[in-house]
Amino acid sequence: MLDVTWWGGGPGARQRRRRPGLDELPWGPIAGPEERLREARAVWTHAAFLEYASAAAFAALARALLEAAAPIDLVADVADIVVDELDHVETTARLVMALGGAVPVAFDLAEVAPRSQLSPALSDPRSRAVELAIVTSCVGESLSVPTLARARDTADEPLVHAVLRRLLADEPNHARIGFEILDWAAAALSPSQREALAAVAVTALRDHAALWLAPACAACPPPVGLGGLDEATRAELRHAARAKVVEPLVRRGIVLDEGALRAIAV
Repeated sequence: MLDVTWWGGGPGARQRRRRPGLDELPWGPIAGPEERLREARAVWTHAAFLEYASAAAFAALARALLEAAAPIDLVADVADIVVDELDHVETTARLVMALGGAVPVAFDLAEVAPRSQLSPALSDPRSRAVELAIVTSCVGESLSVPTLARARDTADEPLVHAVLRRLLADEPNHARIGFEILDWAAAALSPSQREALAAVAVTALRDHAALWLAPACAACPPPVGLGGLDEATRAELRHAARAKVVEPLVRRGIVLDEGALRAIAV
């Protein structure tokens, strides 16, 4: 069970100082047709869990960077992103309540952070940190930017628009930090490690490919305030996968297999 609670006191006051403005959003119950509200509750319940999982992933990345003796400003930036993601958890959870409450979601918190897929022969602290950076930041966060931007631009509910604007303000830095970690680490990676990390990146892209490969449902109403994944959004995501993920990785010596990319329309 994921219990999104607020302890208050000193921790709460410090969090509000570090991430101000949440209470100023136009909070209040959101009305609308029940079918659209029901779908919106499912979308945003899932979003709250994904934000929690992102916090866990960036926490694991911060630990990996510490174990790799990475520059402390890189580590500090990643650790600060954990706080961003927890702010996003609260924000999305409050939106879920404004929509009428959460829907059931099955998960195992013991498996919430990504695990390394590198073989022991290729795994060292630096390569593990790069692997987490690729999966969590270079792929996951880079693809979230166009998704959130499209949702923000099509939002017709003021609270949803404000929530999306708050989330999107942090996402470019979350996507950028992974490539900055690669800039630090790339020179020390062996050819075999680069090849293995390229395969990791392909797998991560494949895990997201349903966003642009799943057929559109012309008869399905989009949830409240969200424009849905229309064909323009799908094309934008495919473009982002190539321009914002594949090409920057190639420039840093992580060359993804073109055949595997074609199979997922990237």
